[in-house]
Amino acid sequence: MNIDSLLQANAAILKWYSPYNFNRNISDAHLLTHTYAILQQHIALNEYVSIDVEGIEYIFIVKKLEWDTNYFGIPTYKLINVLSMSYEFINEATQLFNTNYLPKNAYCFMEVPAEDISTIQALGNASYKLIETRLTYYNNQLHTHNYPRYQVRQATKEDIPSLKKVAATMRNNFDRFHADKTFDMQIADNFLSTYIQNSVAGYANYVMVPNQKNTASNSFLTANYLQEDWDMIQCKISKMVLSAVSASTNKGWYIKLISEMTYHLRDTIGAECIYLNTQATNRAVFSTWEKLGYKLGNTTHVFSFLNK
Repeated sequence: MNIDSLLQANAAILKWYSPYNFNRNISDAHLLTHTYAILQQHIALNEYVSIDVEGIEYIFIVKKLEWDTNYFGIPTYKLINVLSMSYEFINEATQLFNTNYLPKNAYCFMEVPAEDISTIQALGNASYKLIETRLTYYNNQLHTHNYPRYQVRQATKEDIPSLKKVAATMRNNFDRFHADKTFDMQIADNFLSTYIQNSVAGYANYVMVPNQKNTASNSFLTANYLQEDWDMIQCKISKMVLSAVSASTNKGWYIKLISEMTYHLRDTIGAECIYLNTQATNRAVFSTWEKLGYKLGNTTHVFSFLNK
């Protein structure tokens, strides 16, 4: 396997696998440098499997997710990419990946950019199901942000019980865990509760909650600064990750948290661009984001497979 040759041969499609491809101010060269670095890291850790079909090698970059495996009680794998010099037999290769590599009752999922038609069709032919379509919105004109200010603060461990409850009860039926019938609804709810607990504990760089007088702190918005990538992509970019707002006590706080996190990322750490993801079905947030200067950047699809 000559990984450099494979990466170069797939450059036209691999740039779309960079999570930053929506920002047209980042060059293709920097997008590819970032994507190559991720794939090479997985290969160095032996997180791949080679499958030969009719003399053509297909490299499936795949990682077993130990935390997810333990949490859900299902061997869980993330398929990250499929590399080859030819995609003539990618359907057959994907079938062999399912039967020869994935253990019995294992769960595998993959997020694919809309531009990678070959992989999307191969997953469909290999019995992967579409469980989510994601949209990325971004704002790279942060200097224009001047929405009214509101009092917020960083969440503490004392907030965790209420934030876990909000995360579990404000269900989004179209996110990956709730849309995929592999997972029980209650388990999916509990997963998001665990996610926000871990975020407050340090897995996120910042978790924001309301700090307004006579307002309960029953909403949150998490963010990852992503500063470790800034030099590689030559752009100071950060991400808002997960949010939930109590409909009974914090109505109207969603736009306030998005706005205040925009201020925080711009003014506190110097971000030049901010992005965030949602499901294509989540129409309620589109107008909110657009009101704050965010615009559509790209589309990805999430597929899953249970090896019964």
